[in-house]
Amino acid sequence: MNIAACVIVYHPNQEELQNLSTYASKVNKVYVYDNTEASACAFLRDQNNPKMVYYSDLENKGLSVRLNQACQQALADGFDFLLTMDQDSSFITANLDRYFEDITNFPNKETVGLFNLQYSDKNLVVDPREVLSQEVPTVITSGSVINLKNYTQIGGFDENLFIDGVDFDYCLAALKNGFKCIEFKNNYFKHRIGNKIKRRSFKTLYLVSKEKHLHAPIRLYYMIRNALYLEQKYYSVFPEYISEIKKSYKTQVQTNLNYTNNIFNFYKYQFKAQSDFKNNRMGKFKGFN
Repeated sequence: MNIAACVIVYHPNQEELQNLSTYASKVNKVYVYDNTEASACAFLRDQNNPKMVYYSDLENKGLSVRLNQACQQALADGFDFLLTMDQDSSFITANLDRYFEDITNFPNKETVGLFNLQYSDKNLVVDPREVLSQEVPTVITSGSVINLKNYTQIGGFDENLFIDGVDFDYCLAALKNGFKCIEFKNNYFKHRIGNKIKRRSFKTLYLVSKEKHLHAPIRLYYMIRNALYLEQKYYSVFPEYISEIKKSYKTQVQTNLNYTNNIFNFYKYQFKAQSDFKNNRMGKFKGFN
């Protein structure tokens, strides 16, 4: 299988850096894009590994720009597929072997925009007898294998988004252009959806503490703004999918509202997100000017 991998890192810790070793030996090249602004990662920069190509311009350019850079570089290097990984994602060898085998054997690969599999925060081992392929409307970026032969026709990753919704947009663009998103059910990679924080909510009069996935206000800004952008871009074509995406975002935002310890700051970023969308201020957050 003629495949490269890419990972976008941002202030990675040592454990996250070790995740690269769980898939590097199974691909022909690994492109590492470092979004850390202050300094390059010495561990990655000094790697003496002919498979690894490290890029750092000391800027945080988000996900969409880096994913486009990786896809374009992989195409220039003659690859057919690109595995896209988050820094906190990893594979069990047997699962990755089965994943690549299923992609290799998949009929009519030319009709597929990207493949993915299921994820868990635990190391679940694949049962080869249980793996099934299914068409799905969207998958997450991490763990995806992009069919590079269709990347240009799909239109690449929308750089208006910066982060959040980048994966949904690419999937919907693939569907709009007649390509499929294929998920292999009952095969897994390890992936963590943020960190859980134990906090009290005003809904329980601050009497009960619960663990919740909470986000920084800037992340909520991107969620709110980009959900509005995706609705504008795709609702007329995929109303059901957009409604599901909006519902998911709304649930996450509401949870953060319920458990925030700074409600003024929450609303400040919410109003800014709505204002920036209305005024077509997309891409990277530019502050409260």
